[in-house]
Amino acid sequence: MRTPATQSWALLGTAAASEQVWGLRQIEFPCGYNIPAGAFAAPDHPLEKPRPDGSYWAMGGFALEVGRGGKRIPRDTAEQHVAGYRPWICVFHDALLDELAARTHTIEMWDRGVSIFYGLWREATHSLGELIPATALADVRTAETRLVTDAGEAQGEAMEAYAYGAEAVLPFMSDFMTLSSGDIYVLGPLVALQVPGTTSQLTLYSGEISHTSAVA
Repeated sequence: MRTPATQSWALLGTAAASEQVWGLRQIEFPCGYNIPAGAFAAPDHPLEKPRPDGSYWAMGGFALEVGRGGKRIPRDTAEQHVAGYRPWICVFHDALLDELAARTHTIEMWDRGVSIFYGLWREATHSLGELIPATALADVRTAETRLVTDAGEAQGEAMEAYAYGAEAVLPFMSDFMTLSSGDIYVLGPLVALQVPGTTSQLTLYSGEISHTSAVA
């Protein structure tokens, strides 16, 4: 579980899987929201199923971890502020939209935005793997990600397919806040797969890197 001393942010509209899951096309700037520490499962704790009795989305990608903080970080030195990247797995379900639909509510785009926020920060729905130094990530940047479950497999984009990397995210965010060592920016889903409620394990593969999380 992340500690309250560090900030964690999830970016949306950064890769094709964002449109697959939420219908979000690429957003024209690094757009995201703060994730509370409780949304991250501890390394020895399973992810909490957002919908035990039905299907939900499993997503995977990478999170950028800040190594050296700062304010108004220049674009040309942004990579120097990166400690590395962590594999990321998340489980998500449109629980709020389902509830609104059951009440015959006409769903607006505003509702979808609130649903994404609500669905992604629910307790223990994010899992982060071991920190990979940025210098060791050359092969991963061109390797397609795969998400493997009990129910099947999905193949996604290479890390290079992210619309925004460190050179865009860190200067943009540090214009609004002071970044600190240990801050996390989930860069968004590179791969997504709709899985049944019976799923008990998710594994993300990218090149030689893998990260597994139980789901309960």
